[in-house]
Amino acid sequence: MEGNPSDTMSQACILDFGNTRVKWARFVDGEFAGVLQDAEAWESLQDWNEDARWLIAASGPMDDRWSAWVETLKTSQPDSVVHLESAEGIPFSSAYHSMHTLGLDRIANAAGAAAEDAQADWLIIDAGTCITADLLQGGKFCGGSIAPGIDLRLRAMFAGTASLPYPADWREQAAGGIGLDVGDDTVSSLIAGAVGGVQAELTERIRRFTNEIPSIRVALTGGDAKFLQLQADLPTFADPILTWKGYFHLLNRMLTHE
Repeated sequence: MEGNPSDTMSQACILDFGNTRVKWARFVDGEFAGVLQDAEAWESLQDWNEDARWLIAASGPMDDRWSAWVETLKTSQPDSVVHLESAEGIPFSSAYHSMHTLGLDRIANAAGAAAEDAQADWLIIDAGTCITADLLQGGKFCGGSIAPGIDLRLRAMFAGTASLPYPADWREQAAGGIGLDVGDDTVSSLIAGAVGGVQAELTERIRRFTNEIPSIRVALTGGDAKFLQLQADLPTFADPILTWKGYFHLLNRMLTHE
C-alpha cells in the first residue's frame, strides 16, 4: 500500500477486548460514530468490507473465532492495523515503571486528555469495573491509583458476608441520585454506601490534587461516571467517550510514526 493509510481512509475502527466484553467503535472523518459490543459487534463485522485503519486493543482474552478474525484482518491490511496487547512500545511519554502491566485504557485516557489540551496537567478519573485516577503532567503519564468500582464494592459485600444481598439493579436504583447517602432499607443502604463512598473518595482526591496543582484539570469518564454526583465547584470535565478518543489518537500516531 502506497502512502499513509490515514491519508486515504476516512474511517478508523477500534476493537477492544476487555475482561468481559468485546467492543467495536468507529470514527468517521475524525468524529465518533458509535460503538457495538459482543454478539452485535461480531455479527456486524461479518458483512464489513469497508476500508478503515484499525487498532486492536487486546488487553483481555480473545476467543478462537475472534483471534482468527483479527489474524485475517492483519494479513489483508498489514499497513493499516495496530495490534496492542500491552502499553509497551506505545509512543507516549511515561514515568510508569511497569508499562507491560499498564491497562491500555489508562494510556488511552491519557492520550485523549492530551488531545483535548496538550498543555494542561490532568487528573483523569475512569469509573468502570475499577476506578482509576491517573496524573498526566507536562504531557507525561505519571501513574495513579486503582480502586474497586461501585459494582465491585457491592459484589464484595455480597461475597464477604452471610446475609447481605447483591442488588443487581443498582444502576437503575441509583439513576436518580442517592441524596445524602442515607438508605431506608438494606438494599438502598448498600447502594448509598457504595456510590456515596466512591463520591466521597473522588471528591477528596480531587481536592488534594487541586491543592497541590491549582491549575490541574479533571477529566471524568467511564461507564459508571454518570452515577456520580460530584460537587459543582470541582473542576470536572466529563467525557463518556474519552477512552475511545484516546485510542483514535494513538492509532493515528502509531500509523504515522509521530
